[in-house]
Amino acid sequence: MSDRAPRPGRSGEAGRASAWKSPRAWRVLAVMFSVAAIGSVVLVVVDLVLGRPAAGDLFIAFLNSLAAVALWRLGSETRRT
Repeated sequence: MSDRAPRPGRSGEAGRASAWKSPRAWRVLAVMFSVAAIGSVVLVVVDLVLGRPAAGDLFIAFLNSLAAVALWRLGSETRRT
């Protein structure tokens, strides 16, 4: 493979876009946290059925849901711009 010739006024390295600006990256993270939130809610239900305290699993479900909502919003804002 041959490297591209550098443009005048630029360094010899090829420019690369940040992966964090990609809507695909935001969507992948949003899906991961959504699945984690659903799994946490399932654990809360299992805790309630078994009669165990569900406070810890409920807290984790809340945090996963909060992260999922934030990532879905970031993904939709990134897609518009």
